[in-house]
Amino acid sequence: MQPETSSAIPQPPRSKEQRSLEIVSTLARHGIGVVGEHFGQDGEERDRSRAEHVRKACEELGPVFIKLGQMLSARGDLLPEAYQKELAKLQDDVPPLPADAIAEVVRECLGALPEQIFASFDREPLASASIGQVHAARLHDGRSVVVKVRKPGVEEIANADLEILSDLVKTWSPRFPVLGEYDAQGVLREFSDSLRAEMDYRREAANARFFRTFFAGERGFSIPAVIGEHSGACVLTQERIVGRKVSELAGLTKRRRATLSRRIARFMLEPAFGQGLFYADPHPGNLLIEDGALGVVDFGMVGRLTPEARRRVAGIFLAIGRRDAERLTDRLIDVTAPTHPIDRPLIAGEIERLLERYVDVSFDEVPLANALGELLHLLRRHRLRLPANLAQLFKALMMCEAILQTVDPEASLTDYLEPLADKLIYEGVAGGDAMADRLRDSALDAAELTIELPRRIDRVLNEVERGNLRVWARIDDVEPLMRRFERTAERVNATVLAAACIVALAIVLQFYRPSGWQQWIAVPFWIGITAVIVAVVRMLVALRR
Repeated sequence: MQPETSSAIPQPPRSKEQRSLEIVSTLARHGIGVVGEHFGQDGEERDRSRAEHVRKACEELGPVFIKLGQMLSARGDLLPEAYQKELAKLQDDVPPLPADAIAEVVRECLGALPEQIFASFDREPLASASIGQVHAARLHDGRSVVVKVRKPGVEEIANADLEILSDLVKTWSPRFPVLGEYDAQGVLREFSDSLRAEMDYRREAANARFFRTFFAGERGFSIPAVIGEHSGACVLTQERIVGRKVSELAGLTKRRRATLSRRIARFMLEPAFGQGLFYADPHPGNLLIEDGALGVVDFGMVGRLTPEARRRVAGIFLAIGRRDAERLTDRLIDVTAPTHPIDRPLIAGEIERLLERYVDVSFDEVPLANALGELLHLLRRHRLRLPANLAQLFKALMMCEAILQTVDPEASLTDYLEPLADKLIYEGVAGGDAMADRLRDSALDAAELTIELPRRIDRVLNEVERGNLRVWARIDDVEPLMRRFERTAERVNATVLAAACIVALAIVLQFYRPSGWQQWIAVPFWIGITAVIVAVVRMLVALRR
């Protein structure tokens, strides 16, 4: 549940400085930004304690941080298991806004109040989250609909918080190298894009239309229609689907359970591998069953895969099914695109042991969720980061397999996954319009390279003859050693300088006995000696820090 500090009612606007101070003070109060720079290196018990503080901080700081925590809970390639489990507890349920505030948003977006647009509009919401809340309504033609309304001020608050988060990451990156190792700025950029897309209900409407069109000719699938004339950037009106949750299927026959599990698997896999769009939020509350048909609601979270990403994902799953550690290692390195040196033989050896544990004689026996979970942890240990869309896909598949086990314990997502992956790889290699396009593009690239290559070689040879060709090399492991050497040299210099001052002072005190007017010369002398000693002490203190 949300802590009492969270409120559904929009707060008065605050300046960026005030909000920054609130965020930094909250994070500091929970020990975030002032503790060790690496996760999972201080013991399991301390990890759990820190993870709890991270969760509480997200709850106190509101919608953007709750969404960020929920996203990170699915990133096994970024966070240890203790943090994933704790952040998964974050709930997006908040007290609803008054109906008058929601009606004003509808009026601003659609040009009229709900009572003027709909035949009836239920002022009590069906659900309320941090970004929006949902009301039941009825159209003038008698159809039951649900109206999803974005809460006022959410977009402005989100943009401000995202900007502050970006500033914090830039400020903390030099202090905490782990942020750079995992490309925290890139992760935040991906999260920002996802959150802004979720706040634009026109995107969600387009997603719903895609899935409805994709399964239009299929029996047993119920995707709500979007009521376009009553929808906009802040308001989304859709047909209402009712039914039981997939966790409430007592009394359903074994045959109907098998049929339902097949429909769930098809809904998850076929659009992903066929068109590159996948449903990214398959939790039990979004999947409804009525008379054996599968109904799906809430299309705010939909992931996208390019054709190349689909082929790479297919290659990953085929490599898992065939226990091909070398091929799987290559595919993972391809998709993570590491920016630092990696130990490929070590990674391949760990993947080989992982496959021995999880892959039986046939692909049908692979516990996919467990295998993917360990694979994400392996990537984290080697500081390899998946692109956000692939991490989102893996999490969705893991959630889907858990639902299939609830519906039909004999069902397995891999029963449907391998044929689709095999088909995609075959089409990419053996033919089809897409393959023809790839061959044409490759031929054009090869022709262009053939024409340009002699000219480029000639330019390189000319630079060699003139002595202008330089090769720059950077050896990462030498840099820490050089920094230590420089610090050692500075300490030696400071020590020599201090010793020289002490020896010189001893000699002067032994032989120099001024008298008369010469005693006044000692004043600037001692001032100079004091200044040198203070400078040496300050240098030693600075080096110590």
